[in-house]
Amino acid sequence: MFRLLAVAALVSLIALAACSEGDEAAPPATVPSPSEGQATIVPVTPAAKPEAVPEAARPVGQTATLGRIIRRANEAPQIVMPRELVESFCQEGLIVIETSEETIYAARSCDGFWDRDAQEAFSGQQVAIVLEVTEARFRVLIETLSGAQSEFTVAGIWVE
Repeated sequence: MFRLLAVAALVSLIALAACSEGDEAAPPATVPSPSEGQATIVPVTPAAKPEAVPEAARPVGQTATLGRIIRRANEAPQIVMPRELVESFCQEGLIVIETSEETIYAARSCDGFWDRDAQEAFSGQQVAIVLEVTEARFRVLIETLSGAQSEFTVAGIWVE
C-alpha cells in the first residue's frame, strides 16, 4: 500500500513539474504524504557562483550524465564514455572534481568530504558522474567501474 502511495505521489510530482515548466511564478508543488496528509516541496534555489569558480564554468540547470556504467547479472560491467578522475578536493566550501573531460565545481561545506581512503578509492579510476538538478535538490553522484559510489547534496553545480 505504501509503495502504491509513493508511486502515485511521484507521478503527481512529475506531472506538476511538467505543467509548471517555464512559469517562474508557479507555486510550489504539493504531494500527499501518508503520515501528514499534505507536504509542500519548496523549490531549491541554486547558490550564487563562488568567487573561486572560474568565469568559463557554466551553471548546470538540468540533470546531466557524464559517462554511464551498465551493470548486468553475470556480466562484467561496461562503461560508456568514461571519465578518469584526475583530482578532487574541497576547499573553502567548494568541491572541485577534475576529470579527463571536464572540471566540476559544487558549492558545499567541506565537512564529510572524502578522507584519504576515499580519495585513494576514486583517484585515477574510470568514473561515471550524475549531476542531478531537481526542484528538491542538487546532487553529485560519482561511481567507479569497480562499484565504489559517493554522493554529495550541494547548493549549486558549475562545469568547465
